[in-house]
Amino acid sequence: MQISPKLLNKYLDGECSQEEKKQVEAWLEAEKKKAFDLSDSQAEKMEARIWGNLDPIVTDGRTSRVIPLHRQVMRYAAAAIILFAAGFFTYQSLSDNLLKSDGTEQLLALKTINTARGEKRTVTLPDGSTIRLNYETEISVPEQFEGDERVVYLAGHAYFDVARNPNKPFIIYTENSKTQVLGTSFDINTTKGGETEIIVTSGKVAFAEKDQETNLVTLQVNDRAVMNIDKIINVSEVNARKLTAWTENILIFEDQKLGEILKVVESWFDVNVTIKNPNLLNLPFTYSDHNPSLVELMDLLSLVGKFDYTIEDREVIIYN
Repeated sequence: MQISPKLLNKYLDGECSQEEKKQVEAWLEAEKKKAFDLSDSQAEKMEARIWGNLDPIVTDGRTSRVIPLHRQVMRYAAAAIILFAAGFFTYQSLSDNLLKSDGTEQLLALKTINTARGEKRTVTLPDGSTIRLNYETEISVPEQFEGDERVVYLAGHAYFDVARNPNKPFIIYTENSKTQVLGTSFDINTTKGGETEIIVTSGKVAFAEKDQETNLVTLQVNDRAVMNIDKIINVSEVNARKLTAWTENILIFEDQKLGEILKVVESWFDVNVTIKNPNLLNLPFTYSDHNPSLVELMDLLSLVGKFDYTIEDREVIIYN
């Protein structure tokens, strides 16, 4: 069982549904049991790291521990407890990366980078690799790559251009998958209803189920692999350049229904779309343009689909 940072934040803010709350609390209980596998010194280091990341709101003058005097501080304390449990999971999952070449321990510091709706961002890693984040994506990367692997964590949609290093594999973990390369370019998308999709534009890629590496495929240029919710991997040949055109701000739709297109429009332009006539949702469209504006796209769709629309602030309304 795994819990995303977004769900942990919802739990802390009291915004979880009953089902989500049960999921988080079950995970916490499981992680507490795992914690006993750590030595006392390891646990103390991890706890010190977690508390060290909290703002020093109030101290007792003798220790650096936060004294929970009011609700806001209690929230920090709750965050520490949850992150401490999460820290055990991270410590165990990344044990290979917590050893320096001389065998001494070191704690891996990860930083998380997010993009919002309508936002794209390029991140350059310490090894020279670049990651192009699509909208509504989150990636966690270390300040420096230590050990004999380069490990990052992805939730969302990103394009990787990995600097080649045969002696230090580059590994991307998503919720369900593990992708390993030595140096290549490829696209990973985890936003498709529980599926994970990877498209290779250069080099070779090993794509596998996260916790079962016997379920593995090797992909080459123009290969597309999709792992469904049942962990079954299907591979097909595609035009990788066309399917990764978003990295160059090219918007492409090929015989896609208006309903599917509008979901992309909402995230691409950071707008909300309301459609008055649901019969329009099944209209098919083919479209391609570089860096289009919202008005340009909606003008063309309305012309072909024979409907009217209005834009007010960040609201798009489609009429008959």
